[in-house]
Amino acid sequence: MDRDRTLDLVRTGYPWGERVRGGASVVRTRLLGRRAVVVAGPEGVRRFYDPRLRRRGAFPLPIKLVLFGPGTVHGLDDAEHHLRKSLFLGVITPETVAALGTRAEQVWESTIRDWAGRDRVVLFDEAVQVLARSVLPWAGVPVEPDELPLRARQLATVLQGFAAPGPDYVRAVAARLQVGRWAKRLVRRTRAGEIDPPAGTALRAAAEARDTRGRLLPLRVAATSLLNVVRPTVAVAWFVAFAGAALHEHPQWRERIAGGDEAAVEAFAHEVRRFYPFVPVLAARARSTQDVLGQRVRRGGLVVLDVHGTDHDPAHWTDPGTFDPGRFLQGPVDPDTLVPQGGGDVRTGHRCPGEGVTLTMIAVAVRALAHHAGALPPQDLGYDVSRIPTHPRSGVVLTPSGS
Repeated sequence: MDRDRTLDLVRTGYPWGERVRGGASVVRTRLLGRRAVVVAGPEGVRRFYDPRLRRRGAFPLPIKLVLFGPGTVHGLDDAEHHLRKSLFLGVITPETVAALGTRAEQVWESTIRDWAGRDRVVLFDEAVQVLARSVLPWAGVPVEPDELPLRARQLATVLQGFAAPGPDYVRAVAARLQVGRWAKRLVRRTRAGEIDPPAGTALRAAAEARDTRGRLLPLRVAATSLLNVVRPTVAVAWFVAFAGAALHEHPQWRERIAGGDEAAVEAFAHEVRRFYPFVPVLAARARSTQDVLGQRVRRGGLVVLDVHGTDHDPAHWTDPGTFDPGRFLQGPVDPDTLVPQGGGDVRTGHRCPGEGVTLTMIAVAVRALAHHAGALPPQDLGYDVSRIPTHPRSGVVLTPSGS
């Protein structure tokens, strides 16, 4: 019988799937006390998003409740999933994403001006604040300037510790409870008419969302829906930290971006998402006993998608261990080979509806930072691949120009 690999996943982090698979596209194992298969590559991605698999019950509760919250869309299937997904798709449109990008550009410009005269800034910490200052007003959330830094830190604390055993997890739980109570107050006040967020904003949509029976969502579920728009945007801070380091490590790309090469901006953003670790694996459960890429999976068994391994698969990415945005300037890329936030179809499946937000927020930050003439002093830019999520240990310290 295969041994259970749960502790290995906790200890290993991002390389876990690749090590378990040993180069194969599908292998049998055990995870969370259940029989499981691990799949990767475009064929594995397509099979993982097959409707014969479901999401309910696939995420470990200690992670699900802290990161996503109760009643989250990530654990729904079928009609419930499609209805809840429509809430996000109604809020996150090309027009609203462009508006968020414009807002973020203004916040980055203001923030970088404020760096003048400072001896040093930590890019990760700055990005958390910039992203919160951008997304909360965009989401229709009324927040006072002196409250905003607190909410930004709380959201980042949830993300920092949801998968980290020990004190970080305890802090993440506490922060989750705090932002959960805050979000419930916002929804309650919106429903009572005490605040009036604009139509089409995340707060308005969450407060008015209904279930498959036409009833308003329970307060805590509506609050979770709001946070699941705001939280992933703040999570882009992890990508921004990596992007800031990459701009200094690859000055030829920084020069192209600073020179106004928009194709280079988009390619750079894609490569940041492909190259640097973000999501290690995703899990689903078999609705019935079935064949998964030649392996028999019983009803309720786990199918695990190696996300990080798929994004670094040498069968589909030339020299995957090298940071090279140029690979995205050579023509279209199979969407099932690039799945840093999951795969499948965004409208009918479980692909993250906020993928466009992530790309836009990375691109906006990259443009702003490419024009910032600051220096990168000696520091530890390494990162711990066993920690989920991870970012450079230093947080990416910058010495602003003029300091």
